[in-house]
Amino acid sequence: MTQAKSRPFRNIALLLATIPVAAWLSWKNRDYQLDDSLIYLRYVRNLFDGLGLTYNAGDHFNGLTSPLYSYLLIAANSVTHSLQYTTIFLSFVFLCAAAIYGAAALSENRFEQALCGFFVVSFNYFYTTFGMETTLFLFLTALTLHFYRNDRLYLVGATIGFLILTRTEGVFLGAVIFGHYIFTRKRIPPLKYLVVAAAIILANLLFNYLYYGAPLPATGNAKIGQGRSGFWGTRYPFLNVMYMKDWFFGGDYRLLWFLFPSAVIGLFARRSSATAYLTVAYLALLGGFYVFLHIPNYHWYYAPFFYFLVLFSAIGAYQLISMAIGLAKKRKAYLLAAVPVTIVTAVFGAHNLKLADIVRGSFDPYRSIGNWINDNTPKSAVVAAVEIGTIGWYGNRYIIDILGLTNPYNADFIANKDVHSWLTKYSPDYILVHDPLWPFEATATCLTSAGAYAPEPRFNFPGYHLLVKSAAPGAKERATACGQTG
Repeated sequence: MTQAKSRPFRNIALLLATIPVAAWLSWKNRDYQLDDSLIYLRYVRNLFDGLGLTYNAGDHFNGLTSPLYSYLLIAANSVTHSLQYTTIFLSFVFLCAAAIYGAAALSENRFEQALCGFFVVSFNYFYTTFGMETTLFLFLTALTLHFYRNDRLYLVGATIGFLILTRTEGVFLGAVIFGHYIFTRKRIPPLKYLVVAAAIILANLLFNYLYYGAPLPATGNAKIGQGRSGFWGTRYPFLNVMYMKDWFFGGDYRLLWFLFPSAVIGLFARRSSATAYLTVAYLALLGGFYVFLHIPNYHWYYAPFFYFLVLFSAIGAYQLISMAIGLAKKRKAYLLAAVPVTIVTAVFGAHNLKLADIVRGSFDPYRSIGNWINDNTPKSAVVAAVEIGTIGWYGNRYIIDILGLTNPYNADFIANKDVHSWLTKYSPDYILVHDPLWPFEATATCLTSAGAYAPEPRFNFPGYHLLVKSAAPGAKERATACGQTG
């Protein structure tokens, strides 16, 4: 085993290719606020404000998808006292670590590792996941593979435990490694390697049970229920990725014309590597889970697929360049191959970096609406909405999530394609809806026609309406009737 494999932080070329690039792009994203990430931040802000680790003060409902990321955010913010910049900094640190350990797990030498690391940190997509647990999940995935490759099985058990604590889908990597161990060693892993992972997971389940009254967060069933509802697509919504062309690739697929062929070459170059086979098996299980359970196509779920795509792409590009240069040393005519391969790789890297080199902030309509709600509604007001992250962060009101990520009952209604019955459980003072209405907001038609709610006249945001509950007698009963009949 070469030093480059076993000690990635001693590879100066790798560090220089990752940390400065990621630092610059992360700095430009320091004000970026992904709507769902602000759900985490509100939980943690409430904790520091003395209101408990809750989304709505007094409601011990567990909507934290990633316990480990939440705990790390709490620990880091205890020092920094700036949740926004802390979450971006953590995403930066874990992206660098994912790039470095991903290179160490898959690549063969220092310069190949450096190209792997650069491809990861310059990839535009990853910066759109900042604020979520995504880069931590990638880092722990790579670290697990790195430890397993180096036969450090105690640490493999620990990282798998932490990986599952980051996102439950980490269980698929654990299953693949467990199966590989049995297949290659003809025995079940000793219990001592499994105890660490089990202890980490059980400790969190115990905390959840004692604090929230249930061992598991509600978000897992909510996401599965969303897929079952058909609102995100009636067949396989996870395969609907057309939106990514504009979101991440600059409106065309030129990057993919480089990424996929070079990744195939990189995978072929690692055909004798157990880590490559583990990776493919893991992605197959993960992809099958997302596709066949009809999980919605939220963009951060694709992170492991893009992550390994760019890693294998870098390996393939390096192998082509290395082979062409090696042949050119024997026959100068092969320079005709070495030069264009190098140029194409450089052009890809430059274009990749250009796409990522932008400033991102918050979603302005929601931020402005949240500020309006904060300034123009009573502090005791209850507000219902479909997308609650930014609204809840800036609105500072009790929030009802119509989709049920932070409130009981609603996720089950959505899973049954019932967008009305949540009104039988809740009676918000305000309901934020889109114009035209989203499918989840269909009950607004009944509410306004029944006179239970009416548009707030002072609220002037094109594309949105804020419905306010009527003060007339019987308004609550009419709203409940809308929830019962639609």
